[in-house]
Amino acid sequence: MLSLPFLPATNLFFYVGFVIAERVLYIPSMGFCLLVAAGARTLHIRLRTKGCRALLMGLCMGLVLLNGLRTVQRNRDWSNEENLYRSGIRANPAKAWGNLGNVLKNQGKMAEAEAAYRNALHHRGNMADMLYNLGLLLQENERLSEALQYYKLAIGSRPTLASAYLNTGIILMNQGSLEEAKRTFLTCADIPDENLKDPHAHKSSVTSCLYNLGKLLHEQGHQEEALSIYREAVQKMPKQFAPHSLFNMMGEAYMRLSRLEEAGHWYRESLRVKPDHIPAHLTYGKLLSIMGQKTEAERYYLRAIQLDPTKGNGYMHYGQFLLEQSRLSEAAEMAERAAELDQSEFDVVFSAAHMLRQASLNEAAERQYERAAGLRPDYPAALMNLGAILHLNGKLPEAEANYLRALQLKPDDVITQTNLRKLWNIMERQGLRVRVGARGAGERPST
Repeated sequence: MLSLPFLPATNLFFYVGFVIAERVLYIPSMGFCLLVAAGARTLHIRLRTKGCRALLMGLCMGLVLLNGLRTVQRNRDWSNEENLYRSGIRANPAKAWGNLGNVLKNQGKMAEAEAAYRNALHHRGNMADMLYNLGLLLQENERLSEALQYYKLAIGSRPTLASAYLNTGIILMNQGSLEEAKRTFLTCADIPDENLKDPHAHKSSVTSCLYNLGKLLHEQGHQEEALSIYREAVQKMPKQFAPHSLFNMMGEAYMRLSRLEEAGHWYRESLRVKPDHIPAHLTYGKLLSIMGQKTEAERYYLRAIQLDPTKGNGYMHYGQFLLEQSRLSEAAEMAERAAELDQSEFDVVFSAAHMLRQASLNEAAERQYERAAGLRPDYPAALMNLGAILHLNGKLPEAEANYLRALQLKPDDVITQTNLRKLWNIMERQGLRVRVGARGAGERPST
């Protein structure tokens, strides 16, 4: 009872990931207790004097009492995870600090969690999981350069850690290092499947790497290459991987190639595995609209809004659909609602302003262009479009100021230059002060 139940956890026959743990010592401890009792009984029989026997009984009772007190003390350590891992710092500081960091992070104590991870790495600097966990914490706190450093250290310690490649590639992609991101995702996809600590998590991370690589190629306009990568992802994905986003992106790639039937198949597959997947409702609705199935398309747009009426994206797509059907007042209503729901989302607000402008609701469009310019004050297109709507609404000095700000950011923009000449032409005829001399025919600004 002491040795046989412990054999599976000894690492002698297969890797279990730890050297010793209380949970695998419960049954062996019964064998230990029986061994001590058998030894005490043998001594009790051999001892002849009552005094010696009394001393032996006293020692046994003391042993039971001491172990009982230790059990009570240890039970307090087990009262919660934080106490448990703090109690283990003396015995195994590297692992205890690392586990404590995970607990503190889950509690939202980010600074303390970071300190715990760093303490763990101070005791053992080559722990790949700990390097990865610290990188993940830094990434979640927008400290991307530091996170990248720790992900690369994690890969150096364990070159098969696919999740580190995945997050490294995502950071590089967001930083604009697209070629390096591609290489990282491809390296991840080529990691062998043998001798892995967690094969299921590995396969999920590899599939995610392929998904992100395909998405990157898709955004660059390489649809055939993207589809090849997506197909590889479908082949490699494990059973527990949720493929709805992958299937939806396959549909988008086929739609870009005008292969509409195949696009429809993958949109339907996305909705089959996740019936409440909003992006698939919106993209499938767009496909149905292109194919002339307007009533069915509208049903998918409305379903997307119903799934999450608090997000503006669904209203925005539905509004664009209504605009294409020349249902201008309804489209404008959807645009206003989208912009109000997602006031801090530049793309939604900017698109809403365009839709209102197309519906000839220039005052409402002006409000949204102004909001968009406030969200991205250094984005030339936002300033140029704000200038154009102010120009249309007769607010000429304000329009001029926004045109000039746009040109400071993008001096060679032809549309802004043309609009500004048109504006100055009007201002000169009206006797308003023109800041820089210029002439041009026509008065309606372009957007």
